Amino acid sequence: MKSQRWLAVRSFVISAAACAMLFVAAAWPVEAQAATAPAAKPACDRACLEAIASKYLDAMVAHDPSKAPLAPSVQYAQDNVPLKIGQALWATATKRGKYVHYFADPEQGDVGLIGVLYEEDVAGIVIVRLKVVNGQISEAEQFMAHDPHGAALYEKMGAPEPLWLEPEPMDQRETRAALDQAAYMYYEGLQLNDGKGIYAFTPDCRRIEDAVPTTNQPAPTNYGHADNDVGDFTTMNCTDQYKLGFLGFTTRCRHRRFLVTDVERGAVLASAYLDFDGTITNVKLTDGRNWKVPPYFMTPRTNQSNEAYRVERGSIRLIEMTMYEIPFNMEPAF
Repeated sequence: MKSQRWLAVRSFVISAAACAMLFVAAAWPVEAQAATAPAAKPACDRACLEAIASKYLDAMVAHDPSKAPLAPSVQYAQDNVPLKIGQALWATATKRGKYVHYFADPEQGDVGLIGVLYEEDVAGIVIVRLKVVNGQISEAEQFMAHDPHGAALYEKMGAPEPLWLEPEPMDQRETRAALDQAAYMYYEGLQLNDGKGIYAFTPDCRRIEDAVPTTNQPAPTNYGHADNDVGDFTTMNCTDQYKLGFLGFTTRCRHRRFLVTDVERGAVLASAYLDFDGTITNVKLTDGRNWKVPPYFMTPRTNQSNEAYRVERGSIRLIEMTMYEIPFNMEPAF
């Protein structure tokens, strides 16, 4: 989809790998990365794109495609499977939730969201990406995480943390390529999680996964499929978590895609496939502990990570993640 941007980022990653796997290229001055103002106002600005995304959800809940500005040749997929409009959530969605977090790129005509959607009385977390051309949706891609607990927490939140919605000052605004690089290298650090990288997180970086806070917690809690041996993982900040090397059981991070790059807010809505091939049964943590990997990761699995980053001056400050299992080694529809 964004092949030219991907190639530019890939070139950056190759050079970064030769320099001790730098996590984010934050070494050059922010002024050199600052985005210039567009020459003319896009035909469909942020408000326009968000309104189109809202109409898309309303049409899906109403099971009525005519209520959304769909292009006649619209390409549609859910959970990596190409479908026809009317199938999957278009047939089963019954109600929108309160929570919705929009991302918009007016220059590219991209809009996306993380939100809550109901199928009958069961809430789930939906991630949507739309391509808008001349006011019509030419591509519609969505993912549904069937996690009622996480959806309930999102409904309790009601809205994104206000910082997500704050525009970056113009003199500190990063280019689209720089924001994409930050997202790409976050995944690079995850795939090569040996604790030896240089990780660009702000000191107050915070992450939520399916609306659950997973950093800087006052007391140890279990983390995903991990057992109590690394229960202190959630008490750490973002940098210390990566330095621990705990995520070393991730054998590949494929198809790192930038669904929407929101330059105005310094945010990226991204997607990637995390492979666990089952061959790593023990991880030597950098603090000396030898951690036995849980049985869940001892068989080949792939988890899809759909997550957003708020990037400030080259460092990640906020992370909003949704993750769920898909067939091992699955390929994306787009």
